[in-house]
Amino acid sequence: MRPLMRVAATLVAVALALAMAAAASGYSVERVCGTPRPGAASCAAMRLVSAPPAPAELQAGAATQAGEALSGAGPAVTDTSPFAGYLTPQDLHAAYALPSETASSATQTVAVIDAFDDPTAEADLGVYDEQFGLPACTSANGCFRKLDEQGSASPLPPENGEWAGEISIDVQMAHAICQSCHVLLVEADSEGFADLGDAVDAAVNAGATEISNSYVGPEEPAMASFFAELAASSYDHPGVVVTASSGDCGYLNEACAGWPAAANFPADSPDVVAVGGTSLAEKKNAWSSSVWDEAGSGCSQIFTAPEWQSAVAGFSATGCGSMRSVADVAAVADPNTGVDVYDSTPEGNGEPTGWTVFGGTSVSSPIIAAEFALAGGSGGVAYPAATLYPHVGEGSSLYDVLTGSNGSCGGASACQAAVGFDGPTGVGSPLGLGAFVMEAAEEVPKLDSFTPSSGITGSAVQIEGTGLGAVSAVDFGTLAARFRVISSTRIEATVPNGASAAKISLSSAGASTTSKHKFKPTFSVTAFTPAAGAPGTDVTIKGVGFNSSSRVSFGGVPATVEKSAAKKLKVIVPAGALAGAIDVGNSSAPLGTVSSANSFTP
Repeated sequence: MRPLMRVAATLVAVALALAMAAAASGYSVERVCGTPRPGAASCAAMRLVSAPPAPAELQAGAATQAGEALSGAGPAVTDTSPFAGYLTPQDLHAAYALPSETASSATQTVAVIDAFDDPTAEADLGVYDEQFGLPACTSANGCFRKLDEQGSASPLPPENGEWAGEISIDVQMAHAICQSCHVLLVEADSEGFADLGDAVDAAVNAGATEISNSYVGPEEPAMASFFAELAASSYDHPGVVVTASSGDCGYLNEACAGWPAAANFPADSPDVVAVGGTSLAEKKNAWSSSVWDEAGSGCSQIFTAPEWQSAVAGFSATGCGSMRSVADVAAVADPNTGVDVYDSTPEGNGEPTGWTVFGGTSVSSPIIAAEFALAGGSGGVAYPAATLYPHVGEGSSLYDVLTGSNGSCGGASACQAAVGFDGPTGVGSPLGLGAFVMEAAEEVPKLDSFTPSSGITGSAVQIEGTGLGAVSAVDFGTLAARFRVISSTRIEATVPNGASAAKISLSSAGASTTSKHKFKPTFSVTAFTPAAGAPGTDVTIKGVGFNSSSRVSFGGVPATVEKSAAKKLKVIVPAGALAGAIDVGNSSAPLGTVSSANSFTP
């Protein structure tokens, strides 16, 4: 089954199970930033935390962090490993059927706009990249830059621990999705919309091609002229992709006490791509999305709907009349199905630092901005949101979110999933890059050849052909492979774990092509039985390329090999074995280390 088909299955029960599992494991959801003051924004970040936090532990942690700050010592990191079971860069690419880079992505600069300074932003990105095997993105190699709202490298605004978490999300999500893009962090002097707007302008002046804004503030009709002027002066940049979070308080902010019942700015501006939030789940390589119940949505009371939105089939069902509906598109935001992020800057209140699971539409906005970058940017379109709407309901380049709601709106689709367009998720979630570049949908891929014809799993294969710029999935038989588009005539793919002899297929919006010949792995773990067992259990591993030098480990813990043959190994589960893939390494030809596609559970 191809990735496009795998994504198409709706598995809402899995998302609910993940949420319940998070609660059962002792986690609760916490909003990172508080209620915004009038004319200002709140960061749209949420995270999983221990529930309930022990006051004594928080006090002790706060005292330690205060002492470190006074002494000038680097912050001590609390959580040094990512939380198991949450979304990695590889998961996001699989869920949205994305290459890690394209021929044009290296020319793109994804800017993220935030308030205050995060002094560890670049170092934290380095830890994230190393953990997940991403290419380094540093100021030294020219990939990463940090500016203030005037567009200067100094002086930077004061440090703020809450917004530092937001910054870590933005920077790391942008690089996770578009790994060859440049990343620009622009830090506003405050969370006031005037300062944040100046930071957007600074990003444009610095050459940003995509700009993500992961912050929200309720639109205030009494300040309609202020918001209208701000939208026109700072968020209306024709030819630049500007994304904005829809918010984390549900339909018209009804999930947040003290917030006005309103859509949120700047997502309500018709000049931006408003990004809603979903719950994302996976089961047996099938990914599904449903409306996240706290994703922001609603009808603007200030801005009218742009023509491309008001004309879409189903728009009238939102109940917005002629006014702007939030959102345009959606991606994962539910913290219970959230992303691993590394943030070492303390908030100062004793909360843990280091690896955290984050959610909120702070996650979805930079994901969508980076997907536009991966597709090559705006492509000359003045308002890139317009490129999304012609793809509604076609099923090949957008995943139509059909389940879930985020509030009560009297049966209208402004607060619940619907066929085609709806308020919480707009046109849906990404499925490849076809919806982000209209020309890409017209390309028909043709696979001419691939080299080498054999190799171990994890090795690279060069695929040659035509019309490859729009490819959204590469499969070795039934197994999805990671890949990057080098040009319209060449793709580099990684032989997936578990691969057996099979043909290679490429898929794009509405079209596919398959190789004439099979790729033949020389070293691969194709299966193992049983799937679970205590230390001392005999496990049979099947595959190819095994020999007397083969060594096996369970989650990094070495195992005893009892018998070895070219296609079968018999091993004993070691004491201390960890859940995860089974690794097999050879010290004689075929050299290397390969892993199973599925996890073993001790």
